[in-house]
Amino acid sequence: MTSPLLALFIRSVREDTRLKLTYFARVGLVTVILLFMFSVESERGWSNGPGLEFFSTVIVIDCVFIVLAGCGWFASAITEEKEEMTLGLLRMTNLNPLSILLGKGTSRLCGALLLLAAQIPFTVLAITLGGISLGQIAATYCTLGAFLVFLANLALLCSVLCKRSTGAAALTIVSLVFFFGIVPVLNWIAHLPAQFGIISEDAAWVTALEHLAKLALVASPFYRLTQILSTGFDEPIFGWQAGSNLALGAGCFLLAWLVFDAFCDEQQESAPRRGGILRRRRFLCRLGAGRAWQRALAWKDFYFLAGGKVWMVGKYLIYGLPLLAMACWPQQWGGPPRREEFGVITMWVMWLLFVIESSFGAASIFKTERMAHTLSTLAVLPMSLRRIALHKILGILPTLLPTVTYFAVGFLCAAGAMFKLFRDITDFNRGHVTALLFLGYGIVQGIFFLHLTANLSLRVKRGALPLAIGVYFILQFFIGMTFAVAFRDEWAFAPLIVLTIFATLFLHHDIFQRLEMLAAEE
Repeated sequence: MTSPLLALFIRSVREDTRLKLTYFARVGLVTVILLFMFSVESERGWSNGPGLEFFSTVIVIDCVFIVLAGCGWFASAITEEKEEMTLGLLRMTNLNPLSILLGKGTSRLCGALLLLAAQIPFTVLAITLGGISLGQIAATYCTLGAFLVFLANLALLCSVLCKRSTGAAALTIVSLVFFFGIVPVLNWIAHLPAQFGIISEDAAWVTALEHLAKLALVASPFYRLTQILSTGFDEPIFGWQAGSNLALGAGCFLLAWLVFDAFCDEQQESAPRRGGILRRRRFLCRLGAGRAWQRALAWKDFYFLAGGKVWMVGKYLIYGLPLLAMACWPQQWGGPPRREEFGVITMWVMWLLFVIESSFGAASIFKTERMAHTLSTLAVLPMSLRRIALHKILGILPTLLPTVTYFAVGFLCAAGAMFKLFRDITDFNRGHVTALLFLGYGIVQGIFFLHLTANLSLRVKRGALPLAIGVYFILQFFIGMTFAVAFRDEWAFAPLIVLTIFATLFLHHDIFQRLEMLAAEE
């Protein structure tokens, strides 16, 4: 007879094993691995260790997907119940917090571990290509498995603490960055006064930060993987990193168990939160929502979902203060970068932030309506679904102004270097037409990715953005292999641009068909 403690866990595992998506994911993963092996084998004359090159590529992809799963799939374990107003129903079944955590979080971890284990027999074939040993492969999968346990339980804890999946994903990312990035940076900052003779190197807080940074470094799976995949690796398969990650994962799970009642005891209201809304009081009245615009849907999404003017001002400050600090860096600490270098760095950072913000916007453009079951209400408005989508996009676009503004500032600072680079590219590629083809290909690929993300957000309840990144990566891999084998001229980008445009139009049409179907189902 099934134990009441494991009832929800066993049910979740059975459901996952019966899903077609589970088997499609395993088949797709193995197919990509075999394609990587084929590409490395065909070019093995260019490398002394093709097996190591093949295995390293697979592991990099695994790390990317593990982080994406932590931010998308694991982080929504409890928050999806809060958003769908079903957490109270789970509590009414007399399930204790441990049963819910095992059934909602640990079951997903088991599925991810099985997916990771499915590729081991195929990656072991890398030994036949040369450059890697069985001990390195075993140590690598111990590292990835321990990191997966830690990340899944960290995301589970964030899902217990937060009310929304987006907040849980953001808290997971911030926690990872703090643990693996901020601690070494603080250690470097703490040693700066000692280098200038202000304090002693033996100061207690400097020594404490140094030890903490060393612990964070050796606990990092990325640092451990660089050691494993280096030549002459001869260390234990199960190292300090694996043990520390497993201990951290167990600690996060226990903490989630302890605070579950405090953060999940009451059912929250189902209405969406009004982000960035200020009351019309004195000097803050200009930042309030005010009267509705003529395009009411754009006004609603801008103020109630995207944060409104408050969040725009906040992003101007959040993005601008680090740039101001870099521009005013003291001379005794190396001085600020040159104007052109400052401009290039600003452009790259703002471009990355623009891609991240627009991707999250595409993944959540109809998320609130799906959660609140108001798509049918939107469908009966005296306007088409395409016009409704356009108004919602117009509500999100103003929130991208901070990144666009700072990108323009960076372009003005690096205008000379950018024009010189454009001339070099056009000279190297024999004309401006080829450079325009490259630019056009990048633009249509970006539009295609946003349509793909929006389309998947209407088909899956969670993890649309990580799934879109995975699908897009696989498509780009196939395109890259086809381009390398069948084409040798840059003019091959022309048919790729045409195919991407047709694929984007197909996704665009399918999005509105899917919206009509979801609205009819409500």
